[in-house]
Amino acid sequence: MLGKNSAIGHANDIDNANFDSITRDLGAMALLPDDVEKLYTQHHDTIGQHLTTVAARTAGALFVLCRKHLVLGASALFRLYSAQMYRESRAAVEAAGIARLIQIDPEALRVFGSDDGSEAARKLARGTFAPKRLFPDSVPEVHVLSEFYDTASRLSHTSGLTFVRHLSQPSTTGDIAFAYQDILADNINRELPIHVLWLCQAHMLILVAADNIFTDVKADLENFKLERAAVFQRLVRFNAVRESTASGA
Repeated sequence: MLGKNSAIGHANDIDNANFDSITRDLGAMALLPDDVEKLYTQHHDTIGQHLTTVAARTAGALFVLCRKHLVLGASALFRLYSAQMYRESRAAVEAAGIARLIQIDPEALRVFGSDDGSEAARKLARGTFAPKRLFPDSVPEVHVLSEFYDTASRLSHTSGLTFVRHLSQPSTTGDIAFAYQDILADNINRELPIHVLWLCQAHMLILVAADNIFTDVKADLENFKLERAAVFQRLVRFNAVRESTASGA
């Protein structure tokens, strides 16, 4: 048990309070990440028994990893940590790119499976799974993920841009307060919907790219594609409402 004055316990109390208030105030939009998560589950349940090769099964496992990154990213966002959400999203997009590459390149599968964490292995993996190989121009539905990879990298790495997001406006005494959260109270109504919709769009595009990534899998995905289209339409409607509200229309 943590001590009575534990800073970690105090931060957790704030996180739990933020999660409850944010999911309540977001209303129906707070349900959207769960809608996307259900798509991952539906996709996995549909193709699982058709993954007959080591490469395909590994790719399927990487999509389970994508789902994990969605859940943890949404959980972080509802606690007002956007940089953590972008870290999770970068990892998800990267996992999707790796899932494609290991199924068309046996050497990439070997490199992925033999990565023991050593410096030599990591150097080989960095070259094998460079962004230009994960998101090639020649595969449009996968290449579109490169934009999300770049955005997630920029908004998750430590930089002046991400650091100042933890700072409040100067007070009349000239003091600046630092917060663990990087979505500050004054910015929640404006920023949070943007981050939620970005998160969902990134994962929806991963699930669209799945058509190419698992192109050799012989499974009936009609119901999945119908539900995916329905979730995408909900995403479009939420974004339209957000843009209308932002413009004052």
